[in-house]
Amino acid sequence: MNEGDLILCKVKEVTNTITFVEMPNGQEGTIISSEIAAGRIKLMRQYVVPNKQVVCKVLRIEGNHAHLSLRRVNSKEKKEVLQKFKQSQSINVSFKQILKEDEEKIKKKILNDFDTLYEFTTEVRTAPELLQKYIPKEKQTAIEKIINKKRKNEQLRQNIKIKCLEDDGLTRIKKIFDLKNDDVKVTYISAGNFSLKLTVKDFKQGKKEMVDILEELEKRAKENNCEFHATEDK
Repeated sequence: MNEGDLILCKVKEVTNTITFVEMPNGQEGTIISSEIAAGRIKLMRQYVVPNKQVVCKVLRIEGNHAHLSLRRVNSKEKKEVLQKFKQSQSINVSFKQILKEDEEKIKKKILNDFDTLYEFTTEVRTAPELLQKYIPKEKQTAIEKIINKKRKNEQLRQNIKIKCLEDDGLTRIKKIFDLKNDDVKVTYISAGNFSLKLTVKDFKQGKKEMVDILEELEKRAKENNCEFHATEDK
């Protein structure tokens, strides 16, 4: 666990000034009231309730203790962490059902090299030969089906503002948005304002792809003597 990481925690105790949570590694973390939500909080339990799970950002680590933030996690990040948690639970159940009495032994072998089963299955998607190293031959096909099970697509959105002062501004804007990418959809909102939607299978990889797309659009805007500005649609 490092500063800046997003983690799923369980609320243990709530006071007016500090909320105590249990982190995934079993250690304690704290969230001061100013990191629960912006502004004055009238009722703390509107945001944190004992035994409920919350997605937190690690601000700093001091020994075995971590200082966390709730308000610095946006909706997309929260969704990503919760989805990953649900997928991890599903993977653990599937491994237990398929591997049966060998589950603990095989799981231990995998966790010697990977932090979690989820991390292992993610690696297998790009390096299927890993199955042969960790999974018995007669179980490989069943595990492979679980790992490659179709996942729901994610959508990333950006608000785009483009201002072209040339007489052929509309033509220039069309050139800027001509990306030849079936996963990208651009919608006209109002004069100079557009919504860009990117559909991806993996949220983390999608964020990297979005950065590349925005850099390309900004480059094209400069080439066409247009002003370009993008903000994440939260």
